[in-house]
Amino acid sequence: MFNFVQNNQVVIKVVLGAVALTFVGFGVGSYTAAVDEPFLAKVGGNKIYARDVERQLEGQPANAASRQGVLESLIRQQLLLSAAQRDGMTPSVGQLQQAIAAIPAFQAEGKFSPALYAEFLKSRQRSADEFEADIRRDLTLQAQVAPYLNTHFVSANVVGRMADLLGESREVRELLVSPSRFSAGVTVSDAAVKQYYDANKSRYVSPESAQLDYIALSLDDVAATQSVSDAEAQAYFDKHKAEFGSEERRVSHILLTVDAKAKPEARAAVKAQAEALLKEVKANPAGFAALAKARSQDPGSATQGGDLGFFARGAMVKPFEDTAFALQPGQISAVVATDFGYHILKLDEIKSVDFAGQKAAVIEKLKRQKASTQYRAQLEKLGEMAYQQPDSLQKLADNFKLTIKTSAAMGRAGIAGDALLSNAKVLEAAFSDDVLKKKHNSEVVEVNATSAVVLRIKQYQPQRQKPLSEVQDQVKAALVQREAAKLAEKQGQQMVADFKAGKLIDGQSWGATHKVSRRAADGMNLPELRAVFASNVSKLPAFTSMRRDNGDYVIYRIDTVNKAPAAAPAETAQLKTLLTEMVSNSVLVSHLEDLRSRDKVTISQRPAEQ
Repeated sequence: MFNFVQNNQVVIKVVLGAVALTFVGFGVGSYTAAVDEPFLAKVGGNKIYARDVERQLEGQPANAASRQGVLESLIRQQLLLSAAQRDGMTPSVGQLQQAIAAIPAFQAEGKFSPALYAEFLKSRQRSADEFEADIRRDLTLQAQVAPYLNTHFVSANVVGRMADLLGESREVRELLVSPSRFSAGVTVSDAAVKQYYDANKSRYVSPESAQLDYIALSLDDVAATQSVSDAEAQAYFDKHKAEFGSEERRVSHILLTVDAKAKPEARAAVKAQAEALLKEVKANPAGFAALAKARSQDPGSATQGGDLGFFARGAMVKPFEDTAFALQPGQISAVVATDFGYHILKLDEIKSVDFAGQKAAVIEKLKRQKASTQYRAQLEKLGEMAYQQPDSLQKLADNFKLTIKTSAAMGRAGIAGDALLSNAKVLEAAFSDDVLKKKHNSEVVEVNATSAVVLRIKQYQPQRQKPLSEVQDQVKAALVQREAAKLAEKQGQQMVADFKAGKLIDGQSWGATHKVSRRAADGMNLPELRAVFASNVSKLPAFTSMRRDNGDYVIYRIDTVNKAPAAAPAETAQLKTLLTEMVSNSVLVSHLEDLRSRDKVTISQRPAEQ
């Protein structure tokens, strides 16, 4: 919506979070009014609640880290809003009106439409005051962030140096010192195993899990039970034909081009040529395609004999469309003037929307219409039965002819990739006290507008500390791996020292050469890449090493250093933009930290994973 957001997405996403500006999405709501519930965070006197995080997520499932990220973005926004209020930097009524009037969705023929605005508010079930408060908030954020964007200078020397660093490449070979070479020589005592287990018990915990039984009712299921007669379908199609598409026409044309702004005498000359060509066409209609190939100046269709394919109303300029839809198959038009020049049209074929072709779609639509009221009634009845018979799903399944399904074991985050079993509302119901502890059926959970479930716990396994007797082999293996990794590292460090002294270099099984740069890692992870480019390469071959997370000790041999090629102007410009954004981001982060020191930020609790 605002250019500064589009031009500085890196800054906005890093500093304020991906959902920072509600105006971009027509307002997802400002902070919740005072309520009697625990708050997640407080910025000065302004509280942020769990429902504010949920509103930003818009019903999408999110893990604890994602929710914490949203909370942090809300805190940063509130810091900026508080600063604006303190400094009297809030938008005027005129600025607010101008911003709303500029939203394309509220415009008709380039002007603000009160009717479209009212329709939007009604569709979102929002009042004008609520929506305008969101816009005011976003304008305030814009004013607070804008001074830090596109206002910082990065010198050509800095850009050039960065281009050299990014473009430099190094040719590297690897030598792996694996802990497995030393594992057989490692012995671990029972006392060491117990000591390690006692110090690392949290690693040996079975997580909480639940298995659900559930029944699902959907509008599709109800619609499948409905019947629609051919007569009903025909009557609906005849009355609502436009819902199922529009008539399309296949037209060929010959175009003689002339600029719409050409002088009258120039246009008249081209028109005379078109009239002469029309006489040729009418004298030999069968030769239309050949004439189009030879004489038409439309490069897109001339090679196809003038064939434009099928199109519906609205696809062509009005004079062309009006003529095309007035012709009969095989008929040739008079000369038609458009801004492109002069056309001769031939109607090749009409593709009508007929009942036979749309019958299945009509029947499906009518079934869903009939099912809609029945679906809502069944939902209400299902809810009543789930409450009245809370100890089993079987009677509900029998009554509504539904199948009881069973989920796989899952945690509170649900099952990734399963739209139902990762739905936030379903998970909230599954792990509620009524379902989890009291073993009752859940209430009807409406997953979306056309489907709902009732569920109950089939099996629940609380978090459990695994005893040492159960994990003794795992603990011993971990200790062996740890000690073997230490031996591998010690051996690797000695080898690096020897290599740097010029010893034993060529007698090793070095791997294939990798050509890597700071932009092209060729399979290396970031710590490995950093190690390679932090190495002193004044003398080649150069050597560096590191221990990987899996315990492997890897030695890198740097054989060649290639200077960066000259950067193209476009690459230099792109790099300058990126560096400018990075500087802007750094300055804005510093500003936010300064605001945080002025407005006390209290974190009451973390947003839970759902």
